Amino acid sequence: MIEVVQDEETGHFRVVTFRGETLGLTTTRAAANDLAELMLEAWEEAIGAAAARARMKHGAAVIEPR
Repeated sequence: MIEVVQDEETGHFRVVTFRGETLGLTTTRAAANDLAELMLEAWEEAIGAAAARARMKHGAAVIEPR
């Protein structure tokens, strides 16, 4: 879903989507890797919370989030 790429001009590291949209910019690969990992964790938590809220409102009508 997201990956870390190095900018050839600046040497900085970008956390990007599969479409190439920049989600974050860092000066080290370690920071970029951590940022990417934490963004994925946050995404999973947000999806889980949204699914739980939808299930509370709509019950079994919500089969599973995608």
